[in-house]
Amino acid sequence: MAKKQFQDFKIGWLFVLPALAFLSITSLIPLAYSLGVSFTNFNLLRPDRPLQFVGFQNYLTGIRDTEFTTAAWNTILIIGGSLALQFLIGLMLSLILSQERKGFRVWRTVLLIPNIVAPVVVGVLWRLMLNPDYGIVKLGLAELGLDLPWLAHPIWSRVAVVMVETWSWTPFVMLTLIAGLKSLSDTPFEAARIDGAGGFQIFRYITLPMIKPVLAVTFLLRLMDAFKMFDTIYVLTYGGPGLATEVLSLRIYKRGLKYFDITTASAQSWIFLACIFIVSYIIAKKFINVESRLE
Repeated sequence: MAKKQFQDFKIGWLFVLPALAFLSITSLIPLAYSLGVSFTNFNLLRPDRPLQFVGFQNYLTGIRDTEFTTAAWNTILIIGGSLALQFLIGLMLSLILSQERKGFRVWRTVLLIPNIVAPVVVGVLWRLMLNPDYGIVKLGLAELGLDLPWLAHPIWSRVAVVMVETWSWTPFVMLTLIAGLKSLSDTPFEAARIDGAGGFQIFRYITLPMIKPVLAVTFLLRLMDAFKMFDTIYVLTYGGPGLATEVLSLRIYKRGLKYFDITTASAQSWIFLACIFIVSYIIAKKFINVESRLE
């Protein structure tokens, strides 16, 4: 029996090894390289210069970088605004479309289209629609007396990014919440209706507590993915006007591959990764606490 288990273990490793090799080549090795570089004085423009260990100097430089701090605030504002709207709209749509009514399956499919469009295409599409000369959104709102400088004003450019992120990712939130709602038992809802509970009372005291684990998992997934936003902003605003929409991923990209300061960019990447890990850990811990209370 033990011999058979050992053989099964070896066969399992044979199947896993290709995936591990691919992961090591594409992720682990670059991560290890960037971590090592972040503690040196490596210069992309002078690769022949002798390497020196500089300790945490690059990390201190990265934290003191005012543009990095600005990008961090932009990231928090954009993620906070877009996630709030995504969950508000996604929850409302899921409550409506989770019902089995005629035509709702078609609507669920149609509303998923923004989420399957590539981020670069989303950025190009909205850049054209918000163009001050011929953009359909810009001209349409101007006809209603709302002639707004969407991509030319710091505040409105942030609003535009939040709007685009909400349009693109609300379908994902909607889909996961619909799946969560459909998994709920009908018994508590039937009992509440028999007791005379109204729609809002059922939602507040039964539906919402029961889907809290789904909300927590969906929020965690969206939060980790939102921190990585790059493509859409790169195409839509390139961080402009000025630094108004420059997020951390774009700031690190510019620092490393535009200004060739690869050591500081690597240090800032690891600071960014540490922040994502800490935030994700806190949310995951709260999610575990929610699950334990429900049980």
